[in-house]
Amino acid sequence: MPAGQLRDNVSRIKKPSPLGKSLFVGLRAADVFWQYNLLHQGWGIQLIEKLGGHPVHSSLVLSPLTRTGLHPYYGLVTLLSLGSSIKQILHIVFVSEQAMDVGSGFTIALFNTIFNTVNTLLSLWAVTSPVASGLGSTNLINTILSPPIAAGIASYAIGLSVEAISEFQRKSFKQDPKNKGIPYGGGLFSLATNINYGAYTIWRAAYAFTCGGFIWGATTFAFFFRDFATRGVPVLDEYMTQRYGDAYRQIKSRVRYALIPGIY
Repeated sequence: MPAGQLRDNVSRIKKPSPLGKSLFVGLRAADVFWQYNLLHQGWGIQLIEKLGGHPVHSSLVLSPLTRTGLHPYYGLVTLLSLGSSIKQILHIVFVSEQAMDVGSGFTIALFNTIFNTVNTLLSLWAVTSPVASGLGSTNLINTILSPPIAAGIASYAIGLSVEAISEFQRKSFKQDPKNKGIPYGGGLFSLATNINYGAYTIWRAAYAFTCGGFIWGATTFAFFFRDFATRGVPVLDEYMTQRYGDAYRQIKSRVRYALIPGIY
């Protein structure tokens, strides 16, 4: 891809951005309550009906026997949104040094909320809902042990953990004064030069799969994988090469994969 066509979706300028980051944190926290109320207040069911679809019956969503007031499966759906918000808030507060203006803070948070909302709605749509197809159970353990849901939750947990751990590993390396001006290629980044991007792709796809089934999960994976492979990785490679030169080229020559170890 020619250099002039590369587009970076985040700023590479390092400076404090209290307003933009505070807005982002607030909106990501609010997303959890939004996703919960789509389920608990019946807003999601009402929206599906207005769009002409057939949602699952409300009795399959609500449960007076759980602390959340939701069927165990929908409690898990809420936890998926909670996990994504916590991870991204921790990243912005403790890891990121890049500038985030108010516009970027709003746009990035909105993007995540839109994706999460689509996932929640698909979990409620009779055509795609695991509960409607009989995979959900009124027992939390049985719900988690259902093979498709177990696979989705496990992949989500692995992807989210790898993304968070790799970024904290890099942050720790950068905080050491003796590493100033040196690119990081250790820890999980020794497995793939952009393993955090690959991990993000995995947990996003797993979140989608758990809520909307295989087709939506595969579509989500393809969307993010293609974006990172054709835009995110090339633009970051260009930035890193310009900043670190041969030191970064040595890392690339040593690390075989760009996104997902063993795959790409």
